[in-house]
Amino acid sequence: MERDIALKYSNKFKALLTLQDEVKSIHPLLSEHFPIAIVEDKQLHIFEYKKGSYSLSHIEPDTMDIPVGVRAAFPLECMQNQAVVVVTGEVFNTVSEQVIIFHEFVHCYQYHTCEMQLREHIDLAKRSVNTGNYSWELNYPFPYSDNQYIEITRSLFESLDKKDDKLIGSTRRKLKECLTTEQVDYMVWQEWKEGFARYIENQVKFFLGINLNHGGRDEPYRRTTFYEMGSQFIKLIVQASPGSLYRIEH
Repeated sequence: MERDIALKYSNKFKALLTLQDEVKSIHPLLSEHFPIAIVEDKQLHIFEYKKGSYSLSHIEPDTMDIPVGVRAAFPLECMQNQAVVVVTGEVFNTVSEQVIIFHEFVHCYQYHTCEMQLREHIDLAKRSVNTGNYSWELNYPFPYSDNQYIEITRSLFESLDKKDDKLIGSTRRKLKECLTTEQVDYMVWQEWKEGFARYIENQVKFFLGINLNHGGRDEPYRRTTFYEMGSQFIKLIVQASPGSLYRIEH
């Protein structure tokens, strides 16, 4: 069984590494190689990078009942709490899907550089951990359907399209004013964490000539709206100050 899984994905990992070598100049984190767990047959087959290739190093039971189509990154206890990319096998079927692995690499990079330190300054993050709500990033009850939020978010996207710095600034202030401090913290956190991953994902896709990901841009607004909004803000910041791309904690 172990040998079959390793053989099944051998060429797929070679293709991924070839693709990574092609795009690694976009950002230094794309020169990193993080563990990748493939969920199959209710098990996590964990591949680690060593000596130029990925090889199967662990097989662990899937105690989380991870669904087909998962694209995630989080620390695993069996890996000494290293951040691991967690996917199902069809992620290798197209180049566009393989790029999503690099999106998840961003989250691994964030986790191992500055994410945990940043969380210490966010009351929502600290309180959620203290109460055992480890999925707060996914299930926080943000007021996506609030009419004022919808109207201002729509205007903010329009001002970003116009690249009007003054209008962006004033609209952004209006958005923050209609939210609670906690809601603003949640929004900004998602814009940083997922916005940066979306930005890198789209930089890779642009380089490869693949359709960009703008999910969350259209109404109804939802959590992925922060991914798109954050990506657009980061794009403006990098255009104004290219060196900021390498200071992700800011």
